[in-house]
Amino acid sequence: MRAKTQQNRGILVPIGKMIQYKEMRQHPVLSSYLPETQWISNARTLRMLDEYRTVFIKPNYGSGGTGIIRAKKLGRRYEIRCGSSRRIVRSHAVRRAIKTHRRPHRRYLVQQGLRLAKYKGSIFDVRVYMQKPESEWVISGITGRVAAPQKVVTNYRKGGHAAPLSKVLLKVFKNDRTKMKETLDQIIELSKMVADTIDKNHPFRELGIDLAIEKNGQIWIIEANPHPGHKLFKQLPNHKMIHNILRNKRRIER
Repeated sequence: MRAKTQQNRGILVPIGKMIQYKEMRQHPVLSSYLPETQWISNARTLRMLDEYRTVFIKPNYGSGGTGIIRAKKLGRRYEIRCGSSRRIVRSHAVRRAIKTHRRPHRRYLVQQGLRLAKYKGSIFDVRVYMQKPESEWVISGITGRVAAPQKVVTNYRKGGHAAPLSKVLLKVFKNDRTKMKETLDQIIELSKMVADTIDKNHPFRELGIDLAIEKNGQIWIIEANPHPGHKLFKQLPNHKMIHNILRNKRRIER
């Protein structure tokens, strides 16, 4: 019984960010919604900084925004940020500046930075909480996740807070309800595709899918977390989503 519960909770087989990226890259639709992601090397980091101006360096395993480093090209110099630390260096020192924030014996990725839309002056992304209480995936919760002021990540553990997604999108799209609904429908459709794709090779029954929206309205799939936290949804004024999540958790753990 214990083994079954562990599998239901998705903790038997860990999944790295690179594995899920490669699996989604094989999907004919999802592949065009993925920001470029590579194993880190100094050459790749500098090449991607030249192309995208901003990149994020992330541990292959990990969640909650812990250990994420942002590198940004500023003319001939580069800004390296991790948490409250900020350094400005030249190209020859980028590798060393990044390395000071990396933990030994962990593999890291470098991911294309995006020009995220903002809500009330802060960047935001979208968290979709998906669960599989029976044989089909369902969306139990969906919310905007707004970064704390001056933060470069939106995670709850790093001060991010929930905001009703429809309210966020209406603000971003200047009260264009048609655009808001089209974007919401697209987010829902993509999230279901992500869950079905990950499900082919992994036994998870919960996924926290993170998507980003750029200033031009372009949607990007950032990652799927197999151990999503649910405290974010307690912040929403309507408690229907958190009740759905907790009810489905009980069904999964039976």
